[in-house]
Formats: sequence, C-alpha cells, structure tokens
Amino acid sequence: MLPNREGLFHAYPVGIGVGETRENKLLQVAICYHLFEELANGEWVDCSADNLEITGYHILEKRDHALNQTTIEALKAALGWDGRDPFWLQDQAAELMQKPVQVKIGFEEYNGTTSPGVQFLNPYGSKPAGVTKGDDQLRRNVANRLGAKFRALAGGTPANAPQPAGRPTPPTARPAPPKPPAPQAPAATVEPPAPATMEQAWQEFVKHCPPEKWDQEAIEKEWFRIIADLFPGKQPDQLTPADWGVMLAEGPGHIIPF
Repeated sequence: MLPNREGLFHAYPVGIGVGETRENKLLQVAICYHLFEELANGEWVDCSADNLEITGYHILEKRDHALNQTTIEALKAALGWDGRDPFWLQDQAAELMQKPVQVKIGFEEYNGTTSPGVQFLNPYGSKPAGVTKGDDQLRRNVANRLGAKFRALAGGTPANAPQPAGRPTPPTARPAPPKPPAPQAPAATVEPPAPATMEQAWQEFVKHCPPEKWDQEAIEKEWFRIIADLFPGKQPDQLTPADWGVMLAEGPGHIIPF
C-alpha cells in the first residue's frame, strides 16, 4: 500500500531494476521500498504493520545526457555501489534486500495529480539535516566579499549609529518643512515565476552545486537553508507549486559556495 503521509522512513529495497524513462529515454534505477520505521517526534517508530511500499525512480542522466552525479552519489552511499556498472544494483538485488536505507517521502504534483514520491535516498540511520549556522570564518568571508555591497544597498547612516557625547546643541532656527516627494512612475509589473514541482526545483538546484566539492549532505543542507530564507516559517512539505516555482527561479542565486 502506498504511504498516505510524508516524512522520513527507514526501508528495505525489496526490488531493484534498471531501465529508461518513458519521455527522454534517460537511464534510471527503479527501487521498490518496503517501509518499516517512521521518524515521529524525533524518534523512530515501527510502522511495518502498515505494509507501506513505494517505488523510487532514481534518474542517472540529465537531459543533456551528462551523468546525474547527485543521484549516483546517493545510491553509492546508501547501497554500497561503487558507481561503475549500474546493472550491479539489479544483479545484487537479492543481497541488497537485506540492506536498510533511509528515504524521504513527499507529495508531488504531476499532470494535475498529487501522489507520494521518493524525494531523497540516504544511508540507513542518517540524521535529518538541521539549520546550519555560520561560523566566524564565514562571517569574515561575507564581510570581505559582500560587506561593501550590503552597506551601499542600505545607504545613509546606520540605524544603530552611536550618539555623540555631551549635551546636544539646540537648533538656532526652526527647520524648513520637508519638500513633498516627487511623483514616482508606477512600478513595472513583474511576472511571478511559473509554478513548478519540488523535483524540478531540485534538479535545477543541483546543477549549480559544485559536485567536486559538495557531497549529498552538503547539497541538502544548502537546499534547506535557502528554503528557510525564501519561505520563513514554512516546511518543505508546506510549499505550493508557486513556491517551488520561486525556488526553481531564485534558489540557485542564493547558493553560498565554499
């Protein structure tokens, strides 16, 4: 039975097959996951009695037929694949059935239909990504690289500028009344980004992450950090297709390389 809720689950890969996507003929690994534990209130809870199963489609190619390194690294980390022959996953399916993994389930919209899908694959026992806070080194880097730009954008005197010592001198004359502001031209209408799915936003996002420096965990941390910046107070499973459209269009521009 398909899961009727989103969340993090531990699962066994009970079936693995290698094939191609229907539309673009991209190589993919299809894995049927049997869910046996669910993360609830910070603790793993047995859900095996619910008999939940879902198939995840892990696409190994991008549309330009370059390898999808993010997906490949996720399969390597979770299943012990060396990344050379994708058919190894299919050939070793019987042995891999005994190897638990962790999957993130979320609802996705496709052609007007909303259904659960496998969004991330992680090694068994992985800790959920939290909010990453900048350290002193990052503060210095940001100050050196962007400090002048922030100050120029803010303009004027800082709101928290210190007051001069001693008693202030009263003005000798009443100040002239301020001039009325000049009429401004109406602001140009900006079209909002087109709606998108989380998968579309993710695929665009990972294109802008340096794969030679970042692993899956680093990419996910940056992903969740930017979501928190763009949509304060919202969890990823609360984002609408319009929100994912904003993430697709603006998210890559917020990536902080390291």
